Amino acid sequence: MDSMNQVVEPTPFDDAQWLWCADWCKKKGLSPYDAKNWADAKFEYLKAQGENND
Repeated sequence: MDSMNQVVEPTPFDDAQWLWCADWCKKKGLSPYDAKNWADAKFEYLKAQGENND
């Protein structure tokens, strides 16, 4: 099997989450390219989603 013919499924990506996390990092003056900052932002995003989806 030629590896050139493999189909790679794209990872599902949530644009709203990405934008929210990038914005959160910017507001805090943090780099969104830092894995720790991004993890913190994602945690806050998911927490906010939980509060909104009672």
